[in-house]
Amino acid sequence: MRHGFKKIGLFVIMILFIYMSTHRPSEDQFYSWLLNEYKIDCQGSMTCTKKLGNDSSSILIETGSNIKNGYLLFNTVGKIYEDQNGSRTTIKAMGVLGNYFTIMKEDRDKKD
Repeated sequence: MRHGFKKIGLFVIMILFIYMSTHRPSEDQFYSWLLNEYKIDCQGSMTCTKKLGNDSSSILIETGSNIKNGYLLFNTVGKIYEDQNGSRTTIKAMGVLGNYFTIMKEDRDKKD
């Protein structure tokens, strides 16, 4: 009986492994997630807009980018955005199972 459970468990793990490796989200999915999660809209360029709460927006420039697709089951994306006042927003996310999840979000105001 235990031998049967081991075979079923191994089969489930193999299916999960295959599913995870084929469903890593793309960079386009990251930008869609970024718009939904943080209201930052980047239309494939380095200049983005961030929607603020009072029907206004702020221009952001992508000053740093790190995309690591080399992992078998997931990928990671790190982006640094800076506004016209010098304030920085750093967002790092992990993509797995077709979705992105925030690893870190940090806002830094300009230091005078």
